[in-house]
Amino acid sequence: MNDRHEDPLNTSADTSAGFSPEDIAEIEARLRDLERAESRLAERERELAETSASMARDLRDTAEQLKHKEHQLQNVGELPEQLRNRRSRLQRIRAVLRDRASKLQRYEAVLDDRAREADQILAQRREVAKAGAAVQSRERKLATIQARNKTMSASFFVVAAIGILGVLSFAVADHMAPATYAAKAEVQVDARGRALTPDEVDEWQRYIEALVTDPGLLEIAADRMGKRGIASLGRAADLRVRLERDLTTSAPSSGRLTMELVGEGSAATRRSLDTYVVAIVAQSNATKNQRAGGTGTRVSLDAEIADAPIEDERMVYAAGVGGGASLVGLLLGTTVYRRLRRQHQDFERGVID
Repeated sequence: MNDRHEDPLNTSADTSAGFSPEDIAEIEARLRDLERAESRLAERERELAETSASMARDLRDTAEQLKHKEHQLQNVGELPEQLRNRRSRLQRIRAVLRDRASKLQRYEAVLDDRAREADQILAQRREVAKAGAAVQSRERKLATIQARNKTMSASFFVVAAIGILGVLSFAVADHMAPATYAAKAEVQVDARGRALTPDEVDEWQRYIEALVTDPGLLEIAADRMGKRGIASLGRAADLRVRLERDLTTSAPSSGRLTMELVGEGSAATRRSLDTYVVAIVAQSNATKNQRAGGTGTRVSLDAEIADAPIEDERMVYAAGVGGGASLVGLLLGTTVYRRLRRQHQDFERGVID
């Protein structure tokens, strides 16, 4: 019976090196078996103790009765045959009782051994409990680390998703309701290194201001617009309407002309004004020999966009688009999460069952 408990005792030597979940489960199973065996041995010990006590009492009572009878018979004289037979039977019973008493002593020795083994098992159980507590502590630390990593990952993905959604929403809003920008460019008289008289400068100023709305220039500029992919201004009539509505000119000083074009979208507005200014400069330089003084024209300020838009409703559209997309994403994410959680719970119940 002692050999049967060698495995848990030997297992205790390995607890100091660390336990895996399978080792802990096996040790706990063996502990439960030893506890059941200990309970059965304790019950058997109680039964044997009660039987031993009862038999000892019976033996003492019988011995006293025998002594009393023997004393009486000695006083009477020779014992009858029946009494001698009974005495012989009683002697045999006494021998049997002594044998049982010796067996009870051996049982008591065995129970003592079992008690010592139980103490050893309890000591092992305390060690296993300590090891289990250490394993649980490590598991809690790992769970904390995993939870922190999951939280950081989730936060990163949420921030990334919000950023991507914001960029996409702003791009959609810019396509749906582009902001209104003002592009500015400036041309000035080109003296080609010679000094110009005031009359020549005034002549150039009158010519360039008249050239801005010249029908011939509109045809040339519309053709250039079409070649640069600005289809909405590819016809002279459309270009005239746009210029009359959105183009303003000013002369900050003699020999200079500033043009400002208002339109939706910074790139489209800047490109439209740049194309139109290039057309003006090209037409002016092409006809300079036909004018008095032969003054040319050059670009002193390329078409550029002001930093802030004049009118911008993109944020409103972006908020609407982003809010709607966020709501749809939240609903889809919640639905997918619930479905995955339900499948995980069903899987765990299936494994446990």
